[in-house]
Amino acid sequence: MKVLLVGDGARENALADALASSPKGYKVYAISSYINPGIKEAVDKTGGKYFKGDINSPIFVKEIIKEVNPDFGVIGPEDPLFHGVANAFREEGIPVVGPDKECAMIEKSKVWMRELMWKYNIPGRLRFKAFEDIRDAINFILEYGGSIAVKPSEQIGGKGVKVVADLQAYLSNEKRNAITKGIDGIASYVNDKVKVIIEEKVDGPEYTLHVLTDGYTQLPLPLAQDYKHAYEDGIGPETGGMGSISGPNNGLPFINEEEYEKSFEIVKLTAEAIKKEVEKDYIGILSGQMMLTGVWGPTIIEYYSRLGDPEASAIIPRIQSDFGEVLELLATRRLSKAKIEVNPTPSVVRAVAPLGYPLNKTMASNHVINVDMQKLKELGCKVYFGSVSLEGMQLITKGSRALELVVIDNFDKASEILDKCFNYVSSNTKLIFRHDIGRTIQDQVEKAEIVRYTYKSRERKGILGASADWSPNGGLW
Repeated sequence: MKVLLVGDGARENALADALASSPKGYKVYAISSYINPGIKEAVDKTGGKYFKGDINSPIFVKEIIKEVNPDFGVIGPEDPLFHGVANAFREEGIPVVGPDKECAMIEKSKVWMRELMWKYNIPGRLRFKAFEDIRDAINFILEYGGSIAVKPSEQIGGKGVKVVADLQAYLSNEKRNAITKGIDGIASYVNDKVKVIIEEKVDGPEYTLHVLTDGYTQLPLPLAQDYKHAYEDGIGPETGGMGSISGPNNGLPFINEEEYEKSFEIVKLTAEAIKKEVEKDYIGILSGQMMLTGVWGPTIIEYYSRLGDPEASAIIPRIQSDFGEVLELLATRRLSKAKIEVNPTPSVVRAVAPLGYPLNKTMASNHVINVDMQKLKELGCKVYFGSVSLEGMQLITKGSRALELVVIDNFDKASEILDKCFNYVSSNTKLIFRHDIGRTIQDQVEKAEIVRYTYKSRERKGILGASADWSPNGGLW
């Protein structure tokens, strides 16, 4: 069978590897904006063909579909989904892993997502207020004087994703100027009519639940936790993710089975709500980026309409069943036949990026990076290539996370191995990575216990999700 993969990052490298390793003998074809060496290895190994072009263009993708005539497709990133590439596959009669653009609105628009959750009374929903006029948003913050989170209304690849303001009723001119500058910065990225969304601020350990859904059956994957900030100890600018952890088993050390099931129920209810709202089945991966909070327990921060990255690198290597076949069953709407068998041992992922990421893509681009694959393999480290282009015999950085290094072992041992792995990656520019990923587990456990006590107390009192200063329809009184 022929499968056409769309995308060019580490997540797509992990998907390509799973497809190429399947006992079913898939022939992997791929479309990328540059030649990813990991994806190319999967394509070459299976006798497929690699196409270079605009992965966000339904017209271009249709041309490749007609040439390849694949049995099914797999779309990795969100932008092709937003542009209707999944629609293009289905218009050509090809089943595909990936929701139509109408369904992908759950990720593209935070306002659409929040309104959907309130309309269909889905648990784990945050209160919010949306603004078309930036001045109105600033005035609201200055007058409200409480703890809130400020976000762009659109999904914009990690830029300005969250600005948290803990504001007093009295604000100095310096604080006012900082708020104004921060919101203006967010709004400058947004093309939508609604520029800014302001949400109630919540706190707790974050985690992601990815759910496969073909419109009939829902199948959850193991939990993962993403580490967003660029530098050690969770400081610095937000990134697409500098690493992740998954396990042991289907969970995480700080999320219990009851919370896992509640999270799964929230995502299932959301998939059903999307179908009612747009009158289309959601076929693909619906991922809840969640937080365990004192307000709700499992709470939705945002949704992905695809696998997270680097979460995919933590999850896919732990799946012991044939994940390539699972993707086929998902695309062809036979997911009820699929089984997910998981390695109980945890995984730790750490990304390597060139200096300049995430704020200066130009600075982080066009550097040679060297990887001693044999040494990494000897250490037990799996490598997924991200924003790296194979040009001749050299690997050239493209401005984002270049590599994701994966070790499956207990958290302490995996962390020790990954520390050694960094010695076998070099470049003609400085590389950034985090040593602390996989080493903060106990902190997360203690944080979860505090939050759990709070939400369980609220649950017993019948006030789960209630708040004094936010109205039941999602806004302020």
